[in-house]
Amino acid sequence: VYSPSLNPINVDRIDKIMSWILKNLESTIRLEDVAREARMSAKSFSRFFKKNTGKAFISYVNELRIGLACQRIIETDASISEVCFSSGFNNLSNFNRRFKEVKGVSPRDLRAQYREQLDLGQRCS
Repeated sequence: VYSPSLNPINVDRIDKIMSWILKNLESTIRLEDVAREARMSAKSFSRFFKKNTGKAFISYVNELRIGLACQRIIETDASISEVCFSSGFNNLSNFNRRFKEVKGVSPRDLRAQYREQLDLGQRCS
């Protein structure tokens, strides 16, 4: 059961961690690096993060990256492969798998659905 700590020190630490993650989202983020940033061991950091956010660290990072990828899929004509790597993923098949887990559709299908809705909206205007 998710029960976040409302301790101001923990809230401040989580805020700093979130800022660091966002700043480094497009590059490789290793658990050890963010744990070091939080001045904790990797194991302690994992427990702390899950307790205070309700999510496993890697799941949280993947969700942020998927959100970034969605934005790029919708707003650019970049290939799915380019979107994958520019969103911080380093493996296309893992990206496609994680994307589908989070969004329920593949990146290609999301782009097609978005463009179809856009075309319909323009035709009805």
